[in-house]
Amino acid sequence: MMIHLSVSVPFNRLLQKGLIALSGLLWVGFLLFHLGGNWLLLDVPGKYNQLAAALTSWRWLFHSVEILLLLLLLIHIGLSILIRLYQRPLALRYQHRPQHRRWLVSSTSRWMLFTGPLILLFLIVHLQNFRFQGAERNLEHLVYQLFHSPFWVGFYELALIPLGLHLAHGVGSGLQSLGFGHPNLTPWLPRLSVLVALLLVAGYAPIPIAIYLQSR
Repeated sequence: MMIHLSVSVPFNRLLQKGLIALSGLLWVGFLLFHLGGNWLLLDVPGKYNQLAAALTSWRWLFHSVEILLLLLLLIHIGLSILIRLYQRPLALRYQHRPQHRRWLVSSTSRWMLFTGPLILLFLIVHLQNFRFQGAERNLEHLVYQLFHSPFWVGFYELALIPLGLHLAHGVGSGLQSLGFGHPNLTPWLPRLSVLVALLLVAGYAPIPIAIYLQSR
């Protein structure tokens, strides 16, 4: 029994970290797809609505993807909280370390703990602004109407800060949790994280500003 416990507990932690990584990376894939769709807002008028109509025409498949994204989000949040609660007692073991080393070990997890709720808050507001506006069928018009306000432009621009910080660590950490850590590859994972974060932030940031300038 003692052998079983000593093996199963670390395995459960690895499984949880793997699920956190997989759910997070799948959401990164969705963000990349979503970014491509959003750039249609600056293309020929009507193309964005055509994409939205094409996606909703999938019906059950479209809603299945929505449910999957929700489940992935719940898994990511729930297991992250569990891991955090599990690691808190372990942190006491490192109290003897020098202060600067303890700060280096904990600073990254603190950033993730801080940026995660901010991203969740933004996601709730974002869904309320666009997904749950059932009476508004012209989604393109709804986007332009919202970004006519400097407040909402600023809100969406500021929301990219915690997103970028979260991804700047999360992508590389997730890949390493899924087994992509290798002596020749691991040093490049932080750079890949920053690259993905910059790509998404730089991709999303100009869209609200461009729409606002067009509406002036």
